[in-house]
Amino acid sequence: MDISFLLELVQKYGYFSMFVFNWLLLFGLPIPNEVAAAFSGVLTEISDFNPYYAFLSAYAGLITSNTFAYFIGRSLGHRLLRRLNKTTFKQVISRFSTFLERHGEWAIAFSFFLPGIRWAMPYVLGANRFPMMRYMLFAYTAGFVWMFIYFNIGRTFPYAYETILNHIQAFLVSVSIFIVFIIVLRYLYTLKFPKSDD
Repeated sequence: MDISFLLELVQKYGYFSMFVFNWLLLFGLPIPNEVAAAFSGVLTEISDFNPYYAFLSAYAGLITSNTFAYFIGRSLGHRLLRRLNKTTFKQVISRFSTFLERHGEWAIAFSFFLPGIRWAMPYVLGANRFPMMRYMLFAYTAGFVWMFIYFNIGRTFPYAYETILNHIQAFLVSVSIFIVFIIVLRYLYTLKFPKSDD
């Protein structure tokens, strides 16, 4: 994986670059989140960057981007949900909203560890008007744990982190696909066998 552009950023902007490339991940930077987080850790081993400042810069980028995505969902997604509520998706949206009310905190926490779902979750929670303080509590805590794990993989294995991350990424993508598959199956099942209102 070519990360030369990240190295150029680091050489020019130092700690701020770690903030930037962890912030931009949610908006389409073409590298996996895990690589950017681990790369911040790698830099503390192969250069003179302070690990505490590097970690805080990377973590600030991660939670800032997630918070921004949450507010995008909150300001724009709610209108889309209102429109979808007038279609055949009304029942699905209603059930998902109920799920978020009951299990939203754990959905936030686990979403950080599942590629794809991690990217979508802040938008979905914002669109559903999930309480902001509850979102911040669980997202920032889960984000801290997630960043700590990958940052330290980079620090501990500065020359082998990409190979390690490729194996982890393959496993997590498989888990994400499995979860989406189960959700789709459950949805199709409820369409075929709807619950009676009696």
